[in-house]
Amino acid sequence: MTPLISYDDSHMLISAKDRKSVQKRLIAAHKQLESLRVSEEQGFFGLPDDSGTVRIVERLAKKVQAKFDRLIVIGIGGSDLGARTIWHALGEKKMSLEFVSNPDPETLYHVLATTDWSKTAINVISKSGTTLETMAVFMTLRQGLINAVGVAAHREHIVATTDPSEASTLYQIAMEEGYAILPHPLNVGGRYSVLSVVGLFPAAASGVNVRKLLAGAATVEAERRAKRVESIPARLATNQYLAMTQYGRDIHVLMPYADLLHEFGFWYRQIWAESLGKVRDGESVGPTPIAAFGAIDQHSQIQLYNEGPDNKTVTFIEVESFRRSLRVPKVWGDKQGIGYVGGLSFADILHAERAGTEHALASHGRPSGTITIPNISEESLGALFMLFETATAYMGELLHVNAFNQPGVEAGKKEAKKILETAGKKTGKTKG
Repeated sequence: MTPLISYDDSHMLISAKDRKSVQKRLIAAHKQLESLRVSEEQGFFGLPDDSGTVRIVERLAKKVQAKFDRLIVIGIGGSDLGARTIWHALGEKKMSLEFVSNPDPETLYHVLATTDWSKTAINVISKSGTTLETMAVFMTLRQGLINAVGVAAHREHIVATTDPSEASTLYQIAMEEGYAILPHPLNVGGRYSVLSVVGLFPAAASGVNVRKLLAGAATVEAERRAKRVESIPARLATNQYLAMTQYGRDIHVLMPYADLLHEFGFWYRQIWAESLGKVRDGESVGPTPIAAFGAIDQHSQIQLYNEGPDNKTVTFIEVESFRRSLRVPKVWGDKQGIGYVGGLSFADILHAERAGTEHALASHGRPSGTITIPNISEESLGALFMLFETATAYMGELLHVNAFNQPGVEAGKKEAKKILETAGKKTGKTKG
């Protein structure tokens, strides 16, 4: 199975000696990941082959499409960023999607004031079923829905994606109310869940071919298993690990050159930061991911990357062929500085901008790598998701940290809950 992506790391400025020094650790990392995959302790490796989930998702998506023309997705972090990325890249073909993740009262007021609830469904996503922001938003929008259509009718508007057990409060509520339930796989963490029901259902509802999405992911996983430490995910992780530990480059910039991949940078930012920023043997370790955007950020960040502190790597994403072709009109050919622009294709302009940035970085002794996809499609997007999920897992093993937990996040959640419980008691809105 041929992967849909290629990776050029010839400008990463890492010596052969350094690559050789990490080989034994990389082999051990691969063995550990294979153990996690085979035992199914980490289930995201097998999601591209989960045909049963695809059938469930497609069946429910068709049912929702038949009744409604708009879907509000309520989630945060891994329950939001993946589906948002798919929707932004591939568009809405069947239903319009709206993502409500932040508990911002101005946003919620606008949603409540402008939604035609008779034509709107809700997909609320929380693995634990107790996520503060998600459940607060859901409780509010659910009430708006009930006010509009009534208690009995509101039930067919709601799909709950959660841990399918009594451990999830959302599951308990969904069972009591009679909502449709999509089971969040227990062995898949939120930030690794884009290729599960979490990302697939909103994608399928909007009209995305989720089978193609998974097929693209499968090409990367097949290449990883076949080539092992020489695979693209392993190489990407090794380059970033060595850049960080041997060269002090612990800021990792991802810079897609395509408007439709803008949201992918934010998805990457979460999985890289939340998986790899950890305390290891009393020491704080981990890279800082930056979501940049070509060519726009050439005019806001590249000055820093070229001449600022040499503590960064840049990974470009280049799209070989765009779905639309457009050329600059041939006007003002006699004007100095812009005469050459007339007649150029915009695809050529973007390609030249990326290549020029790569060369400028190299001339300043700054490292970069380029991931290339043939186009923006279900298959290529699925491949990108799987590449970065598995590269993150390799990076975690190389750093000797657990890439699948998030104790720092949980600590903040607990503190926020304490503050709100105390505030509630003072105002008499909660008991004891």
